[in-house]
Amino acid sequence: MENKDVFLITIAFLGWSWGIIQFIINRRNQKKDKIVDRKYEAYFNYMKKSDQIMNDIRTDPNMIYGITSEFMNIVMTGDVDQINDATIQYNKRLIDFVKKATDPLLIVKQELNSLLIICSYELSVKVEELIRLTTEFNDVMQKSLNLSSPRDTNSIVQQFGNLQIDNVLQRYTNLNKEIIKLMRKEILNN
Repeated sequence: MENKDVFLITIAFLGWSWGIIQFIINRRNQKKDKIVDRKYEAYFNYMKKSDQIMNDIRTDPNMIYGITSEFMNIVMTGDVDQINDATIQYNKRLIDFVKKATDPLLIVKQELNSLLIICSYELSVKVEELIRLTTEFNDVMQKSLNLSSPRDTNSIVQQFGNLQIDNVLQRYTNLNKEIIKLMRKEILNN
């Protein structure tokens, strides 16, 4: 074999090797991009669903104010029998309102469970903590609802007064901010 043939074979071998290396690198980058896109989509859906739930809660016209105003109208203008019936109806609607208010917690919990599949370990710790907090809060709300009686306004007020919701909401807000911060970090670092 001549030097020219060895040189051409070496050049051909290096060319093929370089092409294979570029193919492997490109494939690896495509997989990374696909994972980042999936994470972005899942994180975006979670944030969109959370915003939608919070917006629905804030803009529901039949929230507690509507229930209370109807009750107060009857109390101010009705007789004793109407007031007793209005009180029972008010308590029933209040309990139904609280039951309805716990439904978004279940939706958020489902969204959080879907995040566990693709998130990093660091983020999964925060997501699991938020799931645990959501579950505990929902359990406490259900327990309070079960102990409340539509005929006894004091039991409803007492049960919901014992919940100490402010601490739970503050922790929920802080955890949600930490989760969003970690989501951004994951997407930007990949």
